[in-house]
Amino acid sequence: MAGGTGIVLLGALAVVAAVGPWLLGTDGRERVARPYAPPSAEHWLGADDLGRDLFAQLVIGARGSLGIALLVAVAATTVAALVGGLAGLVPPWASALVMRSVDLILALPFLPLLILAAAFLGPSLGVRAVVVAALLWAGPARLVRAGVLAAWSRGHLQAARAMGASAWYLLWRHASPVVAPLLVPVFVRAAMTAIVLDASLAFLGLGDPTLPSWGTMIHWASVRGAMLTDAWLWWALPPGLAIVATVTALALVGVATEDRLNPTLRQAR
Repeated sequence: MAGGTGIVLLGALAVVAAVGPWLLGTDGRERVARPYAPPSAEHWLGADDLGRDLFAQLVIGARGSLGIALLVAVAATTVAALVGGLAGLVPPWASALVMRSVDLILALPFLPLLILAAAFLGPSLGVRAVVVAALLWAGPARLVRAGVLAAWSRGHLQAARAMGASAWYLLWRHASPVVAPLLVPVFVRAAMTAIVLDASLAFLGLGDPTLPSWGTMIHWASVRGAMLTDAWLWWALPPGLAIVATVTALALVGVATEDRLNPTLRQAR
């Protein structure tokens, strides 16, 4: 039930991000009302300090926020699968070397490093996605390695290696059916973390000001004085609720997926 609710909510958000800007027929940058106009029948969430429609910005911002979540999740999951998978197949000394590198990344101060990277490398969506993904793959890589080591105990995989199969073949043909179920929750958690981190960077002024996103809306609401008036109710609150709704939907899908793919967790609960 919870997983179905999460899927429906995610589907609705994806539809809004995909077709919402096209249906609105605007990019949210035109001045359409007086500054700080309250919500009305014509402008559902009112206007910002420049008279731009906030509902249009909220809808268009869904594309930026969900887009970076998808990019980060795909990149982090792919790197985690490759590094963790190979670490489980290579000789023990090489596996230990890879894992110590992973431990080094996990020991880095996450948010300060992310802020420094975003400040020096630029605020573009691609740069933010690469930086966030580069810091998110290490933890899942350990999980994938553990799954590969568990699969290694199976006789058919040992037989394939004894016959001269390469590490890439073993990973793709024999270990992937065991590891693949682990990657779905990894993907979901990476997307959740990416949305929150991207909103945090945007709120701190390190996002791309030319690309609407939910975090950017909260940032401008803060620096333009909306928090000092009732304007925060229709300027900062809606994107905040959108972030909460998206993360909650992803969490519901992630928990339901883990329960379905790992019966042990379902029995423990």
